[in-house]
Amino acid sequence: MHEALFYRDPPCLSAALLPRFTDAFADDEPVAVVVRRSRMELLRGALGSDAARVRWLDMAREGRNPTRLIAGVLSRFADDYPHRRVLVVGEPMWPERPDADYAAVVATEALTNLAFAGRELTVICPYEVSTLAPHVLQDAARTHPTVVTREDTWTSLSYRDPVDLAMSILSDLPEPEGVPERLTFGAHGLAQVRKLVYAHAVLAGLGSSRRDDLVLAVNEVATNTLVHAGGPGVLRVWRETGRLVCEVSDQGRVSDPLIGRHPAPGSPRAQGGRGLLLVNDLCDLVQIATASGTTVRMHMNVADD
Repeated sequence: MHEALFYRDPPCLSAALLPRFTDAFADDEPVAVVVRRSRMELLRGALGSDAARVRWLDMAREGRNPTRLIAGVLSRFADDYPHRRVLVVGEPMWPERPDADYAAVVATEALTNLAFAGRELTVICPYEVSTLAPHVLQDAARTHPTVVTREDTWTSLSYRDPVDLAMSILSDLPEPEGVPERLTFGAHGLAQVRKLVYAHAVLAGLGSSRRDDLVLAVNEVATNTLVHAGGPGVLRVWRETGRLVCEVSDQGRVSDPLIGRHPAPGSPRAQGGRGLLLVNDLCDLVQIATASGTTVRMHMNVADD
């Protein structure tokens, strides 16, 4: 069950969620809440002593890369309770979230319906209607089969096929700001890939651990290109406001729409899927487009911007 909760203000959020928490506790359902810190404090206060029965996670940290939410948060929590229904409240969007994250948020919301079809899992996604743009609410209705408010529940007439929607929104990734540096690499080109990424990371001012994370992430994706897509691949690197971006593209075809999010065991690219889970953990934003070949775009925040 995947619901979009439309609420007007913080008190309305508490009023809408408290009965859901009460029902979950009564049914002995494990509960996780993944929201920004201000909403976490609000809900903790409203729950009082029952707050200790909830697993609290900061969405700004756990979901800074929306593409990791399915595997890194939802699946991880549900898998801790394999024979029980669980409840997760996850707030995907708020006004201060970077615009660059938006396509990945919508794709993740859509693919959540596919990833957990048939699972004993309820996911409630709050959207604050007084602060979010109209197109955000429209996309919430397209990615959630059910929309709820404090007073009402209805089936979304705008709901779209999850795979079609995710592929359409990620197939139109924006072109880079400025002219990226481009490198075509083949079977013996991984050292050049790592060297180019490292040089740009130094110029961008990334700290040593962040440089290493980005080099590792890009090397993993480039290796997948050579092993699973047969190569060659194309690396592009560029700066955007506040971010260094590295993109690896190839002509490999992926049949699993959840690649990098919830890879199916035994699928042809299952190993690549596991590698992309690591990439999702390392980077601040990962966009995976598979409509024409495969493109993996990795973003790393640059603190001094």
